[in-house]
Amino acid sequence: MTNLYPKELWPLIQRKKQLERYIHDAQKRLGAAPEGSVRIIKHRDGYQFFHRTDPKDTSGVYIPKKEFQKARSLVQKKYDEKILEASREQLKLLNRFLDQYDADILKKIFEKSGEARKNMIRAVELPDEEYIHMWQAFEYSGKPFHEGAAEHYTMKHERVRSKSEVMIANALFQAGIEYRYEAPVLLGNIVVYSDFTALRMYDREDIRWEHAGLIDDSDYRNETLAKIELYEENGFFLGENLIVTAETQKRPLNLREINRLIRHYFFREDA
Repeated sequence: MTNLYPKELWPLIQRKKQLERYIHDAQKRLGAAPEGSVRIIKHRDGYQFFHRTDPKDTSGVYIPKKEFQKARSLVQKKYDEKILEASREQLKLLNRFLDQYDADILKKIFEKSGEARKNMIRAVELPDEEYIHMWQAFEYSGKPFHEGAAEHYTMKHERVRSKSEVMIANALFQAGIEYRYEAPVLLGNIVVYSDFTALRMYDREDIRWEHAGLIDDSDYRNETLAKIELYEENGFFLGENLIVTAETQKRPLNLREINRLIRHYFFREDA
């Protein structure tokens, strides 16, 4: 799949993949299924099974208990035939909808408006370029640097607090990901300055990235754990919209780990 679908369609994409798997598995089972069909009749407290291989034979040949697996296979065969037919029909409907769905139609309405109108419209959805421009225009005040603190600069010529943060900033920049350094976020009634706030464009989600660079220090480690808990209490969760990296003196942060996280969090698998 090469198309990028908006977030609201992801359940349908997952259903599409599921139906394709059902079709594949049903076809595989049917290929190994015995010929014919099964007739089932109620007998005393149980059932009797009869194997029908000739359409004209309405009775079939009795399947003894010792060949119960044959009866089971024939019952499964009938079920798989129905599953295959229904799954194909549902997949056809889904594909028709997805082929006709225009994820950008609302953005195009704004895009095609004249410049004078654009300045007067409160758009419900903006084209990517307009959205990025608006995101970049956000003004904020970060944390001040203490006098005498080490100076580290990124490719964007902004000052950060450590060599590891330089690595993260540069990796985001080289991947074409917009980010803010130490932008404030209100968590409950506490203002937290996230190390990085990065824009994930495919769903326009702000991803917070915290780097714990002094994890060897027990007080710092406890502060970091408390900060992660505060994030989670306010809707930011690891694996979703929060990244946390850490390092010790013996295990420093490396670029391979940073790029692996960037690929996982910011780029769709079907891109």
